[in-house]
Parts: sequence; structure tokens; C-alpha cells
Amino acid sequence: MRWTLNHEESPTILSTTYNSLISILKFIEKKEDSFGKLALLEEIDQIKDRDFKIGIEILKSQSDVKDCSHSELTEILINYYSLVYLKKLHFRLKYTIEDCRIVELNFMFKGLTKLPIAISYLLNLRILSLRYNQITEIPEWISNLHSLESLNLNINNINNLPKTLGSLQCLKELTLWKNELQELPSSISSLKSLRRLNLRLNQLYMLPEEFGNLKNLEELNLHDNKLTNLPVSFSSLKSLKKLNLSWNLLTTLSKPITELISLKLLDLERNELSTVSSSIDSLTSLEIMNLCDNKLESIPETIGKLKNLKILNISRNKLKKIPETIQSLESLEELYLSENNFEIIPHFLKKMEDRGVRIHL
Repeated sequence: MRWTLNHEESPTILSTTYNSLISILKFIEKKEDSFGKLALLEEIDQIKDRDFKIGIEILKSQSDVKDCSHSELTEILINYYSLVYLKKLHFRLKYTIEDCRIVELNFMFKGLTKLPIAISYLLNLRILSLRYNQITEIPEWISNLHSLESLNLNINNINNLPKTLGSLQCLKELTLWKNELQELPSSISSLKSLRRLNLRLNQLYMLPEEFGNLKNLEELNLHDNKLTNLPVSFSSLKSLKKLNLSWNLLTTLSKPITELISLKLLDLERNELSTVSSSIDSLTSLEIMNLCDNKLESIPETIGKLKNLKILNISRNKLKKIPETIQSLESLEELYLSENNFEIIPHFLKKMEDRGVRIHL
């Protein structure tokens, strides 16, 4: 069967051979007898792949391979046969191996419509990129990948996510932009290690009520969805530093947003905003705020308390005036005001320009 896996070209025969090899390895692992261990060691001696041979030599230099458990030996062989199988099916597959385990796989532009089942056996996989394919769904077995730290599914045709996704407790980065998602499973809120979440260019009309449980989330991109409001729990995202909600259908800069005390970048361009909460002054860490292309008729006086704000874009609104407190923004470097309904140009803008603020009217 090893010969068939290395030399056969038929996808059907390759799949049958691979599945049979995995079944045999699992059987030997479970049985845990000396004959099975000897068979595993003989198979490892037959490995020709350079990356695996290096790992095996390092392992031999550190201890006697014979002292490895059935599970450790089986894991090496499962990773090896999985790599042979995947390389046969996917030309120029990019991968990284550490200690005889596959830790990274990149299937970019491979024409996939589903995830290869072989991935489900790679328990040490940390980085998995499946961008630029035609994948329509993520299998339930994704939860097997308990070491996964980064999952890239950008530019596919995915319309729903499995509940088991929430089991990936090591996941730090999840990117799903340009898919067909309309909603998220509530289990996504269980991703306690998640730092970066990119969901731009989907069809999301709501977020789960439990979304605020993502306590360690630092970057959230929801550009170009169909959101009309945010869950109350959103205010619990205290680690959030970058928030992109541009090109949605939000009508107000609501209280949950103003409670994000770590926020440095807030992008709400092209929504349906008609009001900005006076509690905007709570965003004391904010450095960039984009409220361009909305329906704002006024800006609250409290905006002047944003002492760290460097860039403010309130162009393309319905503003007739802006509060004088804007001149109190001592860190401001750029102010965008074009395409509003100003009756007169505020006199204090000249003073702001004199101190180096770039004003775009």
C-alpha cells in the first residue's frame, strides 16, 4: 500500500489506499503490542522524505526511537502518509514540518470545493490557509484540530459555519472575508484565544447575543455586511483596538461601541448614522475615527474630550456646523469636513491650521 500511495495517480485509488493505511495505523495504535510496534518502527525506517528524515534523526539523537509510544510512532506515520497523499492530489502544496508533524498547510488556488479529509488527522496543525477556493461548508471534524492557531478561509462560497468551530480553543486568527455568511453560530463566542476576526464582505445581518464573550479580541473587521444593530454584549469587548463597521446599515453610534475603552480605530463609513452618542468621550484611547458618508446633522460637544484622536473624518454628512470643542483635540493631525451643509466656515479652523492640523474642506 505504501508503494501505491507513492506511485498511483488515480484519486479514487489514492483515497482508498490512504484510508486503509490510516485504519491499519489506528488499529496497531489501539492494540499496543510488541509486534505492532516493530511494524511501526520498520515503516518509519522506510521514510524517504527529507523533512521527516531530519526530524527522525533529531529524535534518535535525543532518545531511542524504540522508547517512543505506539501513539507517538503512529502520529509520525499518519503525518507522513497524509503529506504524501495531499501532495499527490494537490500540485505544489505548500507546507511546514516540525518534529515530524505537519504544522502548516496552504491550499491557496487549489480549486477545492470541500476540505480534504486527511486534514482531520493532523492534530499538530497550527496554520491552515484555504483561501481562493470554492469551498461551500466547513465540516464538523474541524474541532479535531485542537492546536490550530490561524484559519484562513477568505474568498470561498461558505454560507454557514459548524457549531464545532467553537471548540478551537487555541485559535487566535479567523479570517472569512468574501464568503456568503448570513449569520454566525453562537459557539463562535467560545473562541477564548481569538485575537483577530475578519468577516468583511459577507451578508451578516446580526451577531450572536454572546458575541461579547470574545474577551481577548483585538481586531474585528465587519466591513460590507448588512448589520442594523449590535448585541448588548458587544460592550464587553474591552480588548478591542480596531473596529471596522463600514458599509453596514447602522443608524446610531450606540452605547455598546462607546464602552470599548481600548479602541484606537473606529470606522463607521457609509452606514445610516443619524446620531452620535454624547458618551463618545468614553473612547479615550481613540486615534482614528471615520464617520464619513452618513446622515449626521450634528456632532456632540463631548467629542472634544478625545485627547488622543489624530484623524477625524466627518465628510459627506448633513452637518451645518461643528462644535467648537473640536479645537480642543490636541493630538489632531487631520480633519475631513468636505461635502457637508456648512452655512459658514467655522472661524476656529484657521487657528487649528496654524498649529499644524491638515483640514480638508
